[in-house]
Amino acid sequence: MNKHFLVTVSNDYDHLTGVEFICSFFKQFSEHQITLLHISRLDAADMNKTLMKMWDKPEEGVTGPLTVGARKALEKSKRLLSKSNMSIDQMITKTFPERYGKIKDILKEGASGLYDAIILGKRASYTLQWFFERPADETAKAIIQDSSLTSPLWICPEPEQGRKHVLIGVDGSVGSMRAVDHVGYILSKQDQHTITLLHVENGAGLDSDAIFQRSARILNDHHIGDERIRRETTWGINVASTITSYAEKSGFAAIAVGLDGVDQGILKRINLAGGTTSGLIERAEKISLWCCP
Repeated sequence: MNKHFLVTVSNDYDHLTGVEFICSFFKQFSEHQITLLHISRLDAADMNKTLMKMWDKPEEGVTGPLTVGARKALEKSKRLLSKSNMSIDQMITKTFPERYGKIKDILKEGASGLYDAIILGKRASYTLQWFFERPADETAKAIIQDSSLTSPLWICPEPEQGRKHVLIGVDGSVGSMRAVDHVGYILSKQDQHTITLLHVENGAGLDSDAIFQRSARILNDHHIGDERIRRETTWGINVASTITSYAEKSGFAAIAVGLDGVDQGILKRINLAGGTTSGLIERAEKISLWCCP
């Protein structure tokens, strides 16, 4: 089955971190489709002029007008993806002016397109961080708790070459099992990556062996053999710090966690939906964070 990713592209063509991550992470793109999304800022001084500037030779699959900055960024994105064994005919580009705020626009597109993941680069991540640091804001609550966020969200800082493998924080909850299922689906044919199931003991008294068994069965259903699955248990009061420290020391490329877990969810327990978001994103400077609703 083809996997379809929505990759956000800003005007800053020097920092296409979402594109750079998937180029470094995937071995082959034979079963992938990429939609490159650019949203023009409402306050762009030259918007009226540049929104009407189209490609000299529009390609099939390009929808909407393209800004000058978007054109440069999208051209570079396509070059990077082409070097990663992805042919141009597997890419679609979309662009439109900001409507309801950039993050809400991204999530609306993600919901309407039935994407397997929404991939945000560094600039988009900073905007997302701004929303999450205001938990009382009704818009942020709608994004986190309601149907606006229907696809897994990957927050991708600048990747570090050589990083491999995915770490999943598991606590036996429905949310963490969805994270396991997402990783299994994404990595089913990417056998260059192993998957580490990490359970953080913090006094909750959960059965780690049972959690690992359930998780492994889900991964096996995605044709991931036991030789690719690692199981680790560690102790930590601060779950966020424990997970990120473990991932950083071990050189993981990505951390996957569920938005809903035991005791209101692993992400809520570590306060990812609140003020520590900035600390988590800043600490994982070279690691992609996959948030699975």
